[in-house]
Amino acid sequence: MGHWRESFFEVVKSTAPIVGMIVVLKLTLLDSDATSIALVLLGSIMAIIGLVLFLVGARLGILPFGERLGGKMPQFGSVALLLGFGVILGFAITIAEPDVRVMARQVDLVSPGFFPPGSLILAIAIGVALFVGLSLLRTALQARLVTFLVPSYLLLFLLAFLARPEYLAVAFDSGGVTTGPLTVPFILAFNVGVASVLGKRDGVSDSFGIVALASIGPVAAVLLLGLLLGSGG
Repeated sequence: MGHWRESFFEVVKSTAPIVGMIVVLKLTLLDSDATSIALVLLGSIMAIIGLVLFLVGARLGILPFGERLGGKMPQFGSVALLLGFGVILGFAITIAEPDVRVMARQVDLVSPGFFPPGSLILAIAIGVALFVGLSLLRTALQARLVTFLVPSYLLLFLLAFLARPEYLAVAFDSGGVTTGPLTVPFILAFNVGVASVLGKRDGVSDSFGIVALASIGPVAAVLLLGLLLGSGG
């Protein structure tokens, strides 16, 4: 019961100001009637219910499962197995991430045929998968996060310099949508579980940073896709 109460108040506290602002704007700046205001309120209630259900589900199911799974994998004693499983996990979760699919639909809506069908989602998933594996390698080696972040961002700067502007915009938005409600809780919990077994230096330093690296992957992958499409055209 505590999870439900905590999640409900957390969601209401974070969404109430947004809903209030939307209602005020509709009343002051837009030509709104009672029906449109009622639709906003109804939609907000539905969103609150959905967020509460998601948070409770994440706290009761996703986070404990991800942490237990992450704690189990190092016990097999194979770094290659850990990295391979992390790559598969990152790919599968990204394919299922709702934000990624919304992003792909929006790009196709604005510029039909800009990317070949399915290529944007595939590129984003591959980028996340490879960099989740890279972040797990950092955890296994107990290396400093900056050792992996700096070369990764230097690669991004190089790709950004070479890419056409339209691909650059889509690529960096792709990095944002991968840090969505499905991907982040699971891979964070998974890495915390891995670090609880392998980490020896500092719990916070070992357990986090995976999202920072994972969000670089789709940016690089989409820029590379843009370079390939540009050279092919």
